[in-house]
Amino acid sequence: MALDLYARIEEMFLDKEAADILWSKFIEILNKLEVKKILDIGCGGGGFCLLAKHNGFDIKGIDLSRAQVEKAVKKGCKCEAKDVCEVKERFEAAVAVFDVINYMNEDELKKFFSCVKERTDYFVFDINTLYAMEDLAIGTLKAEDENRFSVLYSEFEDNKLITEITLFEKKGDCYIKHQDKIIQYYYSVDQIEKLSGMKLVDIVPISLYGSEEAEKLILTFKS
Repeated sequence: MALDLYARIEEMFLDKEAADILWSKFIEILNKLEVKKILDIGCGGGGFCLLAKHNGFDIKGIDLSRAQVEKAVKKGCKCEAKDVCEVKERFEAAVAVFDVINYMNEDELKKFFSCVKERTDYFVFDINTLYAMEDLAIGTLKAEDENRFSVLYSEFEDNKLITEITLFEKKGDCYIKHQDKIIQYYYSVDQIEKLSGMKLVDIVPISLYGSEEAEKLILTFKS
């Protein structure tokens, strides 16, 4: 499973300073909405979940990757490996942080939004801008530690960012190769609004890497 492979190398590539900027902006937005009970959709390794918990929010995380959920639980987050459509509770707000929306095609998004609407009053999430996907994300990234070497190679075509993940993991005197692909889809705000069937409340452009042009848009929708 590509998501589980990415879970194994995510921390090698995570820009913690950029993550802190994005997470802090989400906390600011949630405080303005005056909500407390939050569902973190696509919680990953629990970074945002933990920050929200420390800021006084009653937050629960879900993720499709069991490997990511295990990381989040070890950090002290209340998380489960499940799809949003399987969630039974209702929340004051839901969040999806760091590209979660961009990993779904249109059919998946329609079903996803229909389930989100039934479970929350507000939905706050970020999407990548065309500039971020078409100009910034393409090319090769490399990272390594004592026992691993990983490469991400990304190409953008037909509004899709296709990233090939390669991981070499040391086992004894040998290295085991793991490889898979993940796809992100570009969406405009208008497309998201039509697919969601929800009311757009706010748009916050944000730059995480010092670019003059926004790399992300944080959107707030009301059910």
